[in-house]
Amino acid sequence: MNNPVSRRRFLPMLAAVICPAAENPVVEQWRQIASDTDGAVGAAALHLGSGQHASLHGDQPFPLASVCKVPLAIHILALVDEGRLALDEELEIPRYDVWPGVSVVAERWPAQRRFRLDELLEWMVARSDNTAVQTLFRIGGGGKTMAARFRQWKIAGLRLDRSERQCALEAAGVRRIPPASRWTPGMSNELTAAIPPAEGLAAMRRFLADTRDTATPDGTVQLLKKAFGGELLSPKLTARLVEILKSTTTGSARIKGLLPEGTVVAHKTGTTATAMDLNGATNDVGVIVLPEGAGHLAIAVYVKGSTRDQATRERVIARIAKAAYDSWRRMS
Repeated sequence: MNNPVSRRRFLPMLAAVICPAAENPVVEQWRQIASDTDGAVGAAALHLGSGQHASLHGDQPFPLASVCKVPLAIHILALVDEGRLALDEELEIPRYDVWPGVSVVAERWPAQRRFRLDELLEWMVARSDNTAVQTLFRIGGGGKTMAARFRQWKIAGLRLDRSERQCALEAAGVRRIPPASRWTPGMSNELTAAIPPAEGLAAMRRFLADTRDTATPDGTVQLLKKAFGGELLSPKLTARLVEILKSTTTGSARIKGLLPEGTVVAHKTGTTATAMDLNGATNDVGVIVLPEGAGHLAIAVYVKGSTRDQATRERVIARIAKAAYDSWRRMS
């Protein structure tokens, strides 16, 4: 026999159906801003003091691109906390980790082959060094270890399955990536140059449909909340993480683009290649220091599958960040 629902239990249930939780007004602004791109836009903001939250497509996955360097950096710092690595130890960079292009390490290699862990972390995040991320992903244990770390942190909606180089090559349409024993600096350019444009476009579409190496905006701001709140690292290494993120040199036209001059933002950008005008991802995530003691605002903005130019995509991110900044500044 079914138990009847009591009046005391029924009325709150009915109210929840009739009067769902009100959407933060900033979300409607975000929707209008997102219409400037033909791609999908996901955004989330979380005030670290009050817990107030806003989300647009916040539970949908978006390609991480170089935003993957944030959870990887936290994981490596956690290994330091656990005594398995040390910031001042020197790591040797093998040939198969070297990825020319955006890389301080590649510019110095092979004249210099050993680098301190601390500087590799800073270059990986602040300068988006692609050789540093290859090395740190490898010594950090790879995708399975990152999945275990996300479970430990109780962070849902984030996946870091492949090295960033593997992601980039597969997104470009490279089907057979040479083994480490055959890898040489510059091979990435040789492999991608051989891909016909139409095949590259098809590969980018497959990449956009792939759930590997993705994050949800909501999951991203939860990661930032826990990291900045000292829940994932010791106080000393939390401070080091924040310092590194504040020193980021990329993406000045994204989250920071329309904020008042001098606004402090600790952030990390991510950008994939573009295949026949189809861009895989243009991202920026971080924490904004609000004015007049209004606290800190974690924000994540992801744009995927757009054919608009980079300036337009970055303008969307900047406008979303400014709308969030203005909204929470008024709430203080």
